[in-house]
Amino acid sequence: MKKLKDNAIYSDNYCLFGINFTVKFDSSLAREHYYNSNRHFKTDVSKENCDTYYVISGSQPLVIVESETISNLQDIFLTGSNQRRFKLEKHNSDYTVTDSFLSDKSTMILKDKTCVILDTELWNSYAEHIIFNSILFQIRNHYLLHAGVVSWKDQGIVICGASNMGKSTLTLKLVESGFKFLSDEVASIDLSSCELSPFPRSLGFRQDTLAKFPALKALNETDSTKSLNGENKWSVDIEDIYPNSLGGKCQIRYLIFLNGFSKYPKLTPISKSDVLFESLKYSRTGEENSFKHFMAMSNVVQKAECYKFNLGNSEENVKVLTELLD
Repeated sequence: MKKLKDNAIYSDNYCLFGINFTVKFDSSLAREHYYNSNRHFKTDVSKENCDTYYVISGSQPLVIVESETISNLQDIFLTGSNQRRFKLEKHNSDYTVTDSFLSDKSTMILKDKTCVILDTELWNSYAEHIIFNSILFQIRNHYLLHAGVVSWKDQGIVICGASNMGKSTLTLKLVESGFKFLSDEVASIDLSSCELSPFPRSLGFRQDTLAKFPALKALNETDSTKSLNGENKWSVDIEDIYPNSLGGKCQIRYLIFLNGFSKYPKLTPISKSDVLFESLKYSRTGEENSFKHFMAMSNVVQKAECYKFNLGNSEENVKVLTELLD
């Protein structure tokens, strides 16, 4: 293990949700992959006693975690929102992880603070997933929802939706129309202020989305990567396609839940109590505790207008939301 760590000669510092950490790589390509997804979280400030993640790209890729707050990696998969996707099976002192998004394929083996990644085609994505969820397991001052987030005149709009529901396409269409971008993946809610914090990781688009946006056409000439649900996706930083589009902290004004497609877009108000239960589907948390979820979301919901949204034509979708804000 020491020899593997010694091979990790590339090192960068990052900060997520106020948590500083270091990632060390034995490959410049792995380092570049992680940076391309998380460059807005990179920091030049080195903190003492922060967690360190070793990303090793050898014939059997693995991630080694050095952390005082994480006793073993299996806890990350046995609690919180990861339970919905991953299943663990114990073999002696090891745990085999299967991924329900990939037809219960065995994708990782966990032992204490080491994760061996079996799916070499997805190993970079799984390494990033391990790091993100290790940090998610520790945060207490933010609440996360799986959502696209934009703002208009400092009014935050959270758009929750399952995969393939049009969330990323709608988010990008709004940014193209002048809205500010906070995230297409995670709504990061500061529990002390109920503010939305930007979470500008790189965006991932399927082939059918590239054709809808002139700004994305150049991506056709680049290589795609496999996402964690097995799809080919092209990644891009929002600032590379729409410069100066990043938004800052803002209060949540609207909570919108995508509700399928129809001939014409339609917004339907929903009750505050229904919103609390609906938001459970989209929570990204290190602990599966419904009461804490309700407590975390109750103040947010009270301050927001809440709707279900049936999507129609992309131009009409933007028009409906713009009229709502006006």
